[in-house]
Amino acid sequence: MKKNLFHSVVLAALLFAGAGQAQAQKGYEVPPISDEHAALAAQVVELQLSDPDEANKIFTKLFRKVRNNKEALLSVGQYFLDNNVYPCANQCSKQLYTIAADYLPGLMFSGEVCMFRKDYGMAGQKFEEALAIDSTYVPALRRNAFVYKNVNPHVAIEYLEKIRRIDAGNHSIDRELGDVYYNLDEFDKAVGSYGTYFKAVQQNDSTDIRAAENYLQSLYATQKFTEVADLVERFAPLDPADMVFKRMRLFSAVENYEFAKAKEAMGYITNQEYPDSFYLYLDYAYAGNLMKELDDIPAAIGYFEKAVKTDSTKISGLKELANLYSSNKETEKSIKTYEHYLSAKGEDKVDLTDLYGLARLYLSASQKEGLTPEEKAALTAKGDAVCVKMIEKKPDAYQAVLLRAAMHITDGTKPEETPKQYYAEALKMMEGKEGVDSAKLQALRYLAFYAVQKDELDDARNYTNQIIAIEPDNAFAKQIDSYLKSQNK
Repeated sequence: MKKNLFHSVVLAALLFAGAGQAQAQKGYEVPPISDEHAALAAQVVELQLSDPDEANKIFTKLFRKVRNNKEALLSVGQYFLDNNVYPCANQCSKQLYTIAADYLPGLMFSGEVCMFRKDYGMAGQKFEEALAIDSTYVPALRRNAFVYKNVNPHVAIEYLEKIRRIDAGNHSIDRELGDVYYNLDEFDKAVGSYGTYFKAVQQNDSTDIRAAENYLQSLYATQKFTEVADLVERFAPLDPADMVFKRMRLFSAVENYEFAKAKEAMGYITNQEYPDSFYLYLDYAYAGNLMKELDDIPAAIGYFEKAVKTDSTKISGLKELANLYSSNKETEKSIKTYEHYLSAKGEDKVDLTDLYGLARLYLSASQKEGLTPEEKAALTAKGDAVCVKMIEKKPDAYQAVLLRAAMHITDGTKPEETPKQYYAEALKMMEGKEGVDSAKLQALRYLAFYAVQKDELDDARNYTNQIIAIEPDNAFAKQIDSYLKSQNK
């Protein structure tokens, strides 16, 4: 035995502090340690840091007593592993493998020693050696599944499925399968595995908290909001302070339109129960959507401002915030935020719908009361430029022409030439298209109004008949129809 073995213990104690005790995972039988061996091992543990040389002497004495006995080597080695004395555990592991390379518990112990030092490749090799001796040895299958869980999840699934075939009643395997599928973002499969586990295991404890969180989030990802709402009440008592449970209660309540329940559930946000860094974009986005549903637009704005500040990559939040500013008559903020959204999305990804949204904001801004003619003209020009971009992307974009028409109305009580021209152009672009009746009515209404005001009665009759053909009970068309009939008497 090398004298300096325990001079490495001080360093090892620092390196492996908090590495986790192996006995919680071993799953293999370890013979009880004898009183004599336990007494010597306890002295080694006690002296390893304060007197390494003395600890080394005692370990040498102990090792000589057990080095040719595989059961004694395993019990002593496990004692040291359980007490985080890695050098001694490793020495026992090497000797155990030397004298009994086919001893299944010994191979498992050697694998656990490798796991302790985070040498997962060597650990997997030891577990594979155990499986070469007995391919149905569940402890080795389980530990290999653990080894591969984050390295090669699909291999981990194969091991877990094999365990399930061997031990069909072991529902913890379903929970582990759920973990793997969740980490792979295969949420449908995660739901299936977790569902099987939690249906079979109704009495849950703190060891189930992480699986319960993942199960709820998998259900949420697959849009099973009613099930989320039901199960969160079952799981929440496992840890009343768990943020995921509170989050899922809010999200599911909003999705299920249970707004009173949602308002109560968002207490973890309104009461600032956690540090700022714990909150996600979605926490604030759901709070904002709830406030929007409750018609509290200023509060909705506040939450979406927090949402986009929390995660600027969620650009859909910028779009929603821009629309909320518009609803709150904050036109400058609305347009600036929407343009930020388009910039973040990237010019090559901006589509017709995006440009339409910006053009509508310019239209809304240009119709704001109290604008000077110069201000209105400036907003109209900017909005018109957006419409031109829409037409460049899609030459038959009648929606853009309708917006141009609306933007150029300076006095809605008088017939104006520019809006009339754009509405006529849009109407022509809609010829032969399906599903455009609402848009056609918008154009026809103005064209009929213009024709009546200009005393162009034939055109007025033509446009009015087209309106009635689309919407027989249209009050505006009926009014013009009566007027035109009175002119023919």
